[in-house]
Amino acid sequence: MKDAVNRGKHGLPLADGIPALEDPDRESWIDDRFDYGEERIVTLGLGRRGVLYVVSTELGENWTHLISVRKAEKDEIQQFDLRRS
Repeated sequence: MKDAVNRGKHGLPLADGIPALEDPDRESWIDDRFDYGEERIVTLGLGRRGVLYVVSTELGENWTHLISVRKAEKDEIQQFDLRRS
């Protein structure tokens, strides 16, 4: 269900976010803009379709729950590229 929603909204399956989370050059930070009732982590990382913006949460030591995956916007790609330089 959640995967279908992400595909409809962003054109990507949630699984496409896995390589971005595993990218050694990824950049991650805690999304504290709102009280989500959980700690959400935003990651910019390289996936099979370029730089991706992935929202996830940690449900346990070895369990990451993907919330949203989308292609990064132009300014986010620039931020990612500058960090890698």
